[in-house]
Amino acid sequence: MNKVLSIFISLIISLLLFNCTSKIKIEEQVLNQNWLIASAKNINADAKTISSETINLDKWTKTSVPTTVLGALVDAGVYKDPFMGNNLEKIPRKPFEDSWWFRNSFDIEDFDEAKEHLSLLIDGVNYRANFWLNGKQIASQDTIFGAFRQFELDITNTAKNGKNTVLVEVFSPKVRDFYMGFVDWAPTPPDHYMGIYREIRLKRSGKVSMNASFVAPDVDVKDLSKATLTISAELTNHGNEAKTVEVVGHIQDIEFSKQFTLRAHQKTEVKFSPSEFKQLNIKNPRLWWSNGLGEPNLYTLNLEVRENGIVQDKQTSKFGIRKIETYLNAKNVRGYKLNGREVLIKSAGWVDDLFLRYMPEKDAAQIRYVKEMNLNSLRFEGVWGNNQHIYDLCDENGILLMVGWSCQWEWPDYLGQEFKMKPGDENLPINVGVNLYAVKLTTSEETLLSDYFRDQVKWLRNHPSIFTWASGSDAMPKASLEKQYLETLQKYDPTRPFLVSSGEFESTLTGKSGMKMNGPYEYVPPVYWFEDKKLGGAFGFNSETGPGPQIPPIESIKKMISAAELWPPDNKIWNYHSGRKDFNTLGIYLKALNNKYGTAKDLEDLAFKAQLMNYEAIRPMFEAHVINRPTTTGVVQWMLNSPWPDFYWQLFDYYLMPTGAYYGTKKAANPVNIIYNYFDNSIHLSNDTRKNLKDVKVEIKLLDQNSKVVFEKKMSVDLKENSTNECLKMAQLKGNHQVYFLDLKLKNASGEIIADNFYWLSTYKDQLDWSKYFWFYTPQKQYADFTPLNDLPKTTIKAEKVVKSTELEYEISLKLSNPSDKMVFFLETELANAKTDAAILPVFWSDNYVSLLPHETKILLVKCYKKDADNKEPIIRIKGYNLSEKMKL
Repeated sequence: MNKVLSIFISLIISLLLFNCTSKIKIEEQVLNQNWLIASAKNINADAKTISSETINLDKWTKTSVPTTVLGALVDAGVYKDPFMGNNLEKIPRKPFEDSWWFRNSFDIEDFDEAKEHLSLLIDGVNYRANFWLNGKQIASQDTIFGAFRQFELDITNTAKNGKNTVLVEVFSPKVRDFYMGFVDWAPTPPDHYMGIYREIRLKRSGKVSMNASFVAPDVDVKDLSKATLTISAELTNHGNEAKTVEVVGHIQDIEFSKQFTLRAHQKTEVKFSPSEFKQLNIKNPRLWWSNGLGEPNLYTLNLEVRENGIVQDKQTSKFGIRKIETYLNAKNVRGYKLNGREVLIKSAGWVDDLFLRYMPEKDAAQIRYVKEMNLNSLRFEGVWGNNQHIYDLCDENGILLMVGWSCQWEWPDYLGQEFKMKPGDENLPINVGVNLYAVKLTTSEETLLSDYFRDQVKWLRNHPSIFTWASGSDAMPKASLEKQYLETLQKYDPTRPFLVSSGEFESTLTGKSGMKMNGPYEYVPPVYWFEDKKLGGAFGFNSETGPGPQIPPIESIKKMISAAELWPPDNKIWNYHSGRKDFNTLGIYLKALNNKYGTAKDLEDLAFKAQLMNYEAIRPMFEAHVINRPTTTGVVQWMLNSPWPDFYWQLFDYYLMPTGAYYGTKKAANPVNIIYNYFDNSIHLSNDTRKNLKDVKVEIKLLDQNSKVVFEKKMSVDLKENSTNECLKMAQLKGNHQVYFLDLKLKNASGEIIADNFYWLSTYKDQLDWSKYFWFYTPQKQYADFTPLNDLPKTTIKAEKVVKSTELEYEISLKLSNPSDKMVFFLETELANAKTDAAILPVFWSDNYVSLLPHETKILLVKCYKKDADNKEPIIRIKGYNLSEKMKL
């Protein structure tokens, strides 16, 4: 009886102990809402008082985090409409020379510091910060500094059950501090991006916590049915005695586990290899592919660390199974492979919002734009992103990312220092100029940048979309720093290749970069990309290039330029909304537009002609790289988007209005394509998919400016996967100052159009002046004459729409028919709010700025989110270059 009673009592004690120990709460809370900010100069109290007592809200501004100080003040209406005209430069700098308080509160329930651990995870503060919790300072600016450092603060003994108040005093960057920036792309805000620009998270766990879980995939490129996974994580024992724990992992139906012993206060990496755990050898994996090559399949890893069966901490990570390889070809050009397949990188340069505000819906729309434009990559010059969201979007949509440092740190003036250049050196190539004038780092600065790199690699390494880490943009790091970067990758991420620079350099450690950065960054005509063999033409890996400005449609122009400054466009406000330095005017672009299409008579005429030139300028840049592969391995359009409303370097504008360049890019980057070479008049076919195409019908039709067919040819071809070939050499066009229309179509065996293209060509051609050199563009000595387009016969069309409604979107089919025997040229279609007539943005057209041959019909599809249309069926506005009148339906 006593024995039975003893067993019973033991069971009761065990249950009580289990219930007690099982109260460990595992959670991670993002502290993003209910923040208050105030200038330290305006608050007459010390940090202890502010963080521990009720405050007077009159001197504080409500905000959310991530944000910069100026971003918070703009959102609160303190500074109104900073993007109109030159309002931004009118905002005083003085208020941002002082430190600023960020204040927030959070609640904790049933916290037991004897069994649990609590920490604050700081993902990004610019530039220095003091931290207090409940009136006690827990970190100072002596240690919390550096825009790309990440920190973990132990608050186990400072936090309390109930309400806790966190106070952050943020200091702006000083001269020669290393932080984010927009180089010559946009003006620098007066606060220099000071603030909490990434998340602050509250992490609660048991006495053994887990961080930095990582899945390192490998794929047998000779047999894609085989892959392996190596899994690691960091464990930290926060207790005063040794602990034996079990780490348990799940990936779908795969399970693995292992025991580890940690000394008191030990931090260590634990690892699961496929040689030890056979279940991590994956058969028939669902591979991650980039846009255009396949589905971007993702998996989920769930890891738990347990002590005596009680979960101490857990992490969930998404990952993709894929293999990235790099190579140098015979001409020392760098290329990349994905799962053994060579990939032509079709990319553009991404930037965040000028005030570094977190805009998840806008980010999602922009990545959807990237995918719908048929791009497969983005370049992040600067490790952009307020959090993991933008990287998650790229993972989910198959968008490869080149992630690395910006030239913001490579030129002294961007660091706030004086930059004296010798007379005559203003026109040096970038890689030559940077060797003469670049910032020379001290040993302590190298250490800081190495720490930056380590923290960002560990933070982002699970994202399959990232295909390379770039350690330099206009310059390359010196060998001592490069060595530290390489050691970081060897330790934390051996799955991706290292890129020493986006420019043309040779490292003593890693050899040639295999990249080029010769521009152009200003307007050049279509023929440039096919003709040039020395500078920025379609050869090599073009890491940043493009035809310069992209003026948006008129509705966007009116949002950023006041009525008094709208016309004529060559004025200081238009220039303010251009680039900086050599790009602070639209002069070169407007000169080309006026010569090619005729001087615009008013703003509406200019905005419409600009879309025509935007389309004509961007399409051949991508197309030349498409047909020149493998001579070319990649091209990065400079840029994708803009951090604020402007006229330069954007496929769609700040308001998400697509420009003509958006649709020109979408056409050029189509995985299957038929393309005209402006230099030698040849026509090329491209299949950039992983499938062979049989019995493809090619249809070529050339019309004169009177809409008369002067040449026509049809043929059938087979297109091998990842191939290009020339199918026809066109004869020289006849006539003096005549315009022709070239219509190209590809159809599958069933007669369905799988690719089409339409070109307007002049017998009076663009000619470049190769005798003159500027580092950012090549000037012209002759402009193509498209002024006959202004005299095309006026036409009418028939238009019908059919609207479908899904849970979240309107889907509209627009049927456009040309009943006449004349060309209908360059139709612009816009989706508009039925009540306000304002453009609905974002908007997702299957095609736009289309032309209709005589008696031709085309069907366009367009989608928008219902909420952006105020849940009312949208209307469609149509205008055309030679349409007799605008239409609305």
